[in-house]
Amino acid sequence: MHLSGGLRRAEPAMRTQPHPKRTSSSIALLTGLLFLPVRSVPAQSSGIQYAGDAYGSFANVADRIIAGKSFPVFMGPCGTLRPPLSGANTGATVNARPAVATGAIDTTVSATDVSGTQTSQTTATTHSVDVLTGLITAREVRAVSASSHDATGFHTSAAGSSLVGLVVAGAPILVVPAPNTRIDLAGFGHVILNEQIVNIQPTSASLSVNMIHVVVTRTNTLVPVGTNIIVSHAKSRLLGTSIAGTLGGFAYGTSLQQGRQLASGPSAMQPLGCHGTNGAVRTNSAVALDFQPAFATAVVTDTASGVVTSTSAQGETTSTVEAANLLSSLVTADVVEAHANAFTDGSTFTFKDTGTSFVNLSVRGFPDIKDDVPPNTRVALPGLGDLWLRREIFGPNSIEVRMIEVVVNQANVQGIPIGTNIRVAVARASAH
Repeated sequence: MHLSGGLRRAEPAMRTQPHPKRTSSSIALLTGLLFLPVRSVPAQSSGIQYAGDAYGSFANVADRIIAGKSFPVFMGPCGTLRPPLSGANTGATVNARPAVATGAIDTTVSATDVSGTQTSQTTATTHSVDVLTGLITAREVRAVSASSHDATGFHTSAAGSSLVGLVVAGAPILVVPAPNTRIDLAGFGHVILNEQIVNIQPTSASLSVNMIHVVVTRTNTLVPVGTNIIVSHAKSRLLGTSIAGTLGGFAYGTSLQQGRQLASGPSAMQPLGCHGTNGAVRTNSAVALDFQPAFATAVVTDTASGVVTSTSAQGETTSTVEAANLLSSLVTADVVEAHANAFTDGSTFTFKDTGTSFVNLSVRGFPDIKDDVPPNTRVALPGLGDLWLRREIFGPNSIEVRMIEVVVNQANVQGIPIGTNIRVAVARASAH
């Protein structure tokens, strides 16, 4: 719906009740909504944290990556406390010759709690494998990793892992070798087949399975000494825990993206880790930023803090930007402050923007826009694109606050390419 003066109101992702204040404005600026969504989850945490990942192939030399992890899948940076969960990835081919080439790859992760048995399971299936230009080949390589917990404790299993049509240095291998079978490779180094790294403790279990792991220790004409090549990796992990939830998020001052490329990456980025900060406030800052005509600022300060206990997980991220000036003073503010708050007690979730504010906000040509601008205000800027103010984006377990966001979708006198996205004062917080 278009409003006079070029203002539009965008529907938020979630809402509960109307914002109690309306601005008086001759251009009929509609209020936003006060977002305090409270969500119930199917069940509280069982006291087990599930984690895992899988990928098809990977090659590196120390810190230098030759071929990145192909078609990876994982349960998230913190895993999950609340099954069921599942994920999958798939891809057609990998060509990182002479190190490794493959056909189709399928990867999966899952977390389940069935009849008192909690299981984290991951799989990676890689077809048409060629390592070191025919030195090692296989029709199919499948890694399966499962970590489980039941009344008798923690366990791991690689059942289901397989090597089909495997040939190593001209010698066919007809059965799956015993775990951690090592074969020397003349002129290269060695390969470990069915590599299994097991760690079982009284309160945790993990299993990493690498079905083919080549280690290059000798000088050769194909790859450098120190190269590691892995085909079909699957890792699962369970951890007994008493925490009510995990956290996540970040804050940054500015960013400028043009299409798929970052012209100016997130400034003074401050992340919030899974287990919070034990109440400490972590801070990152920048003295001044100048990327004109898109934006210029004075001091940028970003923070993250959080506390995770057996009864709750609560986190906050903030971004404070001083003397913000966008698009040659088209949008200015003395101070822009984004706050994102996430909370869970293990069964309900709350996400809000308490503390978010503008000081002396001004948008040229829109005198009725004041510091108390409602959430998710959208302004159509003639000859440029769309301006979002106090944009709030809710995900299933998160809130992201973008205090100023400009989306350029028209040719303009500033010479800023169509497709450019400018953000100032961004804070995100999540609870899981």
